[in-house]
Amino acid sequence: MTNASPTPPANALNALPTPTRSRFQPLLLGVLALSLIPAGWLAVSRVAFENSEKNVALVMDYPALSQQAKETGQDPNALLLRYKSLGVNGVAVFEDVVASTIQHGDAYFLSGAELQARNPGAKGINPEWSYMRSIKPGVVENLVNSFGYISNAGAISQVQADNVSLAKADKKELPAAIYKPLATNTLNVAGQKWVGWAVDPRYLPAGPNTEQIKQFKAEGFVVVYRPWPDQRVRDPGKNWPDVPFISFTGAKVIGAGNPRVMQDISDRLGKRVPTIIENSVQQGLAELIKDRTAARMFSLNPSWQNSLTPDEVASKFALAARERTQRILYLRPFPTQGETELFLNDLTRLLDARNIKITQPVIENYAPSDALRWLSMLGTLAALLLLALSYPLPRLGLIVAGLALLGALGLNGFQPYPGLALVSAITFPALGLVLRRKQMTDWYVATGFSLLGVLYVSALGTDKNSMLGLDPFSGVGLTLVLPIGLVALSFLPRQDIRQTIADLFAIRLKLGDVIMMGVALGAFAVAVLRRGNTSAVGVSDTEAKIRQDLQDAIIRPRFKEVFGHPLLLLGLSGTLPGYFTMLALLGGLEGQASILNTFSHFHTPLMISLTRALIGLATGLLLGYIGVWVLRMVIRIWNNYGGWNGGRPPSGTPISGVSAAQPSAPRRPLVPRTEMRADDALGLGDLGIKP
Repeated sequence: MTNASPTPPANALNALPTPTRSRFQPLLLGVLALSLIPAGWLAVSRVAFENSEKNVALVMDYPALSQQAKETGQDPNALLLRYKSLGVNGVAVFEDVVASTIQHGDAYFLSGAELQARNPGAKGINPEWSYMRSIKPGVVENLVNSFGYISNAGAISQVQADNVSLAKADKKELPAAIYKPLATNTLNVAGQKWVGWAVDPRYLPAGPNTEQIKQFKAEGFVVVYRPWPDQRVRDPGKNWPDVPFISFTGAKVIGAGNPRVMQDISDRLGKRVPTIIENSVQQGLAELIKDRTAARMFSLNPSWQNSLTPDEVASKFALAARERTQRILYLRPFPTQGETELFLNDLTRLLDARNIKITQPVIENYAPSDALRWLSMLGTLAALLLLALSYPLPRLGLIVAGLALLGALGLNGFQPYPGLALVSAITFPALGLVLRRKQMTDWYVATGFSLLGVLYVSALGTDKNSMLGLDPFSGVGLTLVLPIGLVALSFLPRQDIRQTIADLFAIRLKLGDVIMMGVALGAFAVAVLRRGNTSAVGVSDTEAKIRQDLQDAIIRPRFKEVFGHPLLLLGLSGTLPGYFTMLALLGGLEGQASILNTFSHFHTPLMISLTRALIGLATGLLLGYIGVWVLRMVIRIWNNYGGWNGGRPPSGTPISGVSAAQPSAPRRPLVPRTEMRADDALGLGDLGIKP
């Protein structure tokens, strides 16, 4: 007589509490489905807008180019035309300084000490001042009239402060700026007229080199003018040349800190488009472009560029144009002309492969429909409520959902669009796993909800400022953290929360448990910290090379998704023992959260983010199924061979001299099959595996 076959161990997923099926679930799913219409419409309009902007200008820094030409004895303009034949179609020209006037031979400069030494006995010379005289008539005299300081800055700021508390109709007009001239004097020395300056005038801005700019425009270049910020310039912006783009230098735009000057600069910009320098947004720029547009501009620090190879630099510029909507690529030459030409050849090849046209960009603003965005909000609110009501403890779910909503709105100044965009980004990755988590196919449900969330994040978070990278919603980093917390809370069983807390404190941890939890927390910290273009945790040279090769060949998927999706599939497979299942579910959720985090970078075109997500999903799905098969095979081999079964042959193999009907001694499996204990309130003991 044979013994009955043993009961297979319970799947670890069965130990998790089942979700609550609320009577409102069909209604909420219906609202969610209907709100997809306005959200999808907004996505289509955004894609159409982004497709119209697939063009860039390759702008060469003219001072850096002139230095390279000087080192090789070439004419700077001839070298610029050489680079134009390799794709460069723009040039960045800085505002002249007074020293340029001296270098051009239009004026003569001496320090007071030098002038006194050359003219001993001359009266009125201050050795601590600087002195200039005109070679070209009127040059120095005109410079004197170009500089001064605002004498009523305090009064202007006071009116601005008073206007803050006034209604729009009652706001006062800002007083006009009153300039006082810089301290100068005029004296004759040896029959020559000299103008003395209390400051060193050589580094004062002297306006544009209009003849040079006119020549560049005649040669077909897109000109970017770069004025210097200096509070001693009278009427800044009044003499700016007629060029398509203005790129401010320094940490502030001209006029930042003085509302009257800022208003004048805004008026004098005209149709010129200011630039937004990548990773260096200047103070006052957001205010300046409030009612106008701006062009995103990408450049590399010269010292960093020179530490890279031409193909590496070309890859970074191509990536900026394709995936970060940089419309102006600000180029600097390499130390040698040969390296520069190699870089330009690689860059134009990469841009051509991505159908990005080199031309003068036409910059426009994206203006989504407010009505469609408000309708899209209904879907986000329905998803949040559905998540709350699906918790095993619905009252806890409602409290958590309310706190999440208030927190997201509070982080974003209670602005509805960015606040609800953050709610979408943390709700949808968690929703699918709260509703269903019993088998591997539930991975598709979780992924489906994450992809639906993409539409709501895009609909609510995309506007002019977020696409320019100026004002994304606050809390983007939380999109990688909070979904895991929302799912973890759904693991709490249906019982008094006080009893659950007591049960948690009563759990006895072993050294192995502590080590595994430490490893899991470390891996989670690395995943969260390694985000963005300048993450807190760097990458190795090997990984950097892999990333570059992938992004040059295809749209590189995020490694969080490549590793997160397989981990979630492993958790849903029921193959992992014990709390490893819960760790895999929570760790794998990082892949779902990363999808929404990807789409929270609104300066990246929507189709680029979608392609990246789909590549990550396909790769993760394939690796996940392979990983589940391999893990099951390893566990089966481990449990059936070697010393774990007491030296006996694998199960099913006849043993010589022993009846097949005779039961063999129980084998010791890789992972002990535990039974549910009566005092195990969390179900943590029901964690056996099926070999």
